[in-house]
Amino acid sequence: MGAPVINAAEFAGFVLVLLRVSMLVALAPVIGSPNIVTEAKVAIALTLAFVLAPQVSYEAFMMPMGLFGFLFLAIGELLMGAVMAFMTRVVLETANLAGEYLSFQMGMTMVNLMDPQTGAQVPVVSRLVYIVFTLLFIVADGHMVVVKAVADSFQLAPPGYLYLWGPELFTEIMRSVGRMYILAVKIAAPVVALLFCCKVSFGIVSKAVPQMQVLFVGMPLYILVGLAVLGFSMDFWPRLVGQGLYEAQEALKRVTEYLSPLTAEGLKPGVPEGY
Repeated sequence: MGAPVINAAEFAGFVLVLLRVSMLVALAPVIGSPNIVTEAKVAIALTLAFVLAPQVSYEAFMMPMGLFGFLFLAIGELLMGAVMAFMTRVVLETANLAGEYLSFQMGMTMVNLMDPQTGAQVPVVSRLVYIVFTLLFIVADGHMVVVKAVADSFQLAPPGYLYLWGPELFTEIMRSVGRMYILAVKIAAPVVALLFCCKVSFGIVSKAVPQMQVLFVGMPLYILVGLAVLGFSMDFWPRLVGQGLYEAQEALKRVTEYLSPLTAEGLKPGVPEGY
């Protein structure tokens, strides 16, 4: 039995699939965590590429064999993988943002821990919220949303088809960032509202009884009330995570459509013939 013949165009298509998947695996939440060893990430990327590559349809005769032509397509695949990873990563970054709000309101901004994800100092409350959100993200199959998104992206935007004309992509990214802030406010709202009432009450007490050291009495109370309300409000977090994942999944579909020059009827309006 002779050795299998490897077609150059098919190998180039496989490499493009691997580049898109690798970028997504490297930057996606949970899967791209620094706590996961590099060897495991490489194995995940190669496995997904070997599974998806035979299912991808692309025009082999359109695959450029020149260095600069192939490099241009490779950059496009890396860009698409990075955009898709960003759209899912904002769901977990919401936890860090909400933790910053909570830490400031509870007076725990200076109580920091080393974040292994970024290597930077983050408030301990922010780290707590992030860990809980990560667990909920995994329970809700958020990592499978990432895998499904990259598999579906090859149906609308096969390797070598990248379309960057139009402002729709950047508009969608800005919408995702806006949804991240809205979700962070929803997480922190119960604690912020109750602590605001506590601070107003202590302000009235300080005016009525000036001899009372409101600062020393209020700071421990703010932490106690904040942590108590935070614990009770966690009952609503699975719903918020589910909402964030659903919105991220819909945003990923729209982003894939924006990045593809193809529609069900053919080329998009404005795309030059022979693209």
